[in-house]
Amino acid sequence: MVQEKYDLKKEGELYTTEVLGTKFAFRKWTWGEKNALTSECTHVEPMSGYATFDSPKFNETLLLKTVMYQNDGWKPFTVEEIRNMDGQLGERLFQITQKINLVSNIETQNL
Repeated sequence: MVQEKYDLKKEGELYTTEVLGTKFAFRKWTWGEKNALTSECTHVEPMSGYATFDSPKFNETLLLKTVMYQNDGWKPFTVEEIRNMDGQLGERLFQITQKINLVSNIETQNL
C-alpha cells in the first residue's frame, strides 16, 4: 500500500491541503483540549477499576474540533456532516489531523 503525502501550507494558524480534490484546513488543538477530550472519552468502572476508551467519540470529536472546509471562509463540520462523511475521506482527514496534532511542527512539514 502506497502512503499518501499531503502538501500542507501554513495559512495563519491553520494548515491547508487538498484531499480527494477538495481543500481542507486543519488547526492544532491545545494541550488542554487534548486532555479534556481524552478524559471525556475514558470511563473507569468504579468497582473493578477497569477503564474503557470510546474511540469513535474521540475520532469524531477530534475532527469536529480541528478540521474545516471552505464555504464563504473556513467552516467547521457539524456532527451530522462528520457522521455522514464518505469513509475514505473521513479516514484521510483523521490521519492528517492526528499527525498535525500528535507530532512536532518540524515533522508536520514532512507528512
